[in-house]
Amino acid sequence: MRPIARFLFGAGVGFREFSDVAKAAFVDVATKEFGIRGRPTNVSRVAVMTGLTRKEVKKIRDKETMDLDNPTARRSPPAEVLHYWYTDRKYVAPDGMPLALPFSGEGRTFTSLVKLCAGDIPAGAMRTELLRIGAVQENQEGNLEVKKRHFVPANIDEKLMEGINFGLRPLVSTIAYNTDPRHENNPRFQRSVHTSMVNPSSLDEIQTTIKQMLSRYSAELDDYLSGLEVSADQSMDIGTVNVGVGLFYFEGEGKDDIAGSQGNPPENS
Repeated sequence: MRPIARFLFGAGVGFREFSDVAKAAFVDVATKEFGIRGRPTNVSRVAVMTGLTRKEVKKIRDKETMDLDNPTARRSPPAEVLHYWYTDRKYVAPDGMPLALPFSGEGRTFTSLVKLCAGDIPAGAMRTELLRIGAVQENQEGNLEVKKRHFVPANIDEKLMEGINFGLRPLVSTIAYNTDPRHENNPRFQRSVHTSMVNPSSLDEIQTTIKQMLSRYSAELDDYLSGLEVSADQSMDIGTVNVGVGLFYFEGEGKDDIAGSQGNPPENS
């Protein structure tokens, strides 16, 4: 989970949003795919399977508190602070621009803003995070000025989002590495080949053929890497690095599962 947390932080996604989406996914899968005799799973069984309470399951299924089309349901505490800073009349100047705020004191302050919309999160911790991602800055008077309306750090691109679809830890680690600006001049190889235009009757043939192709290629890769291995004694002296290549086959329910899949191999190298 560490590489997942790493690139989610880079995309401005906190635990609350991740947790809400994860709960909805668990409830959705348990409801639709683990019913008896083809019927949807009832609330009690979903609660047993997911570990959520029956009340939570019902709310998620009814979409009373988990409407994924509603952006306010997914705002992180920093995003909430920025939203109120731009929209709450108390913190907006007559010209509609957010006010520069002293950190603490009487009246309109950054501390009062954080208390209004971010619960028990300390104002100092919130200031540190917003400064880190460049959403606020301190002016000459020492007041905080907001610079960004949305809590989305820079340097986020499509290769990160594509990698989430595949989800395996080695690939996630590669994506986290490649989406780190410090490594943009020396990225690791990453490529996928897929199409959404396959007749389901061809799946058996495709699986068999791809398994044979990848088996041959993985054997070649194994021979190559094995030829570079040092002895156990040498590894104790020089230290070693774990390297490898992930080869895997995947299927989806339809073309919407892999965005942009028209048979063209997206490349990140």
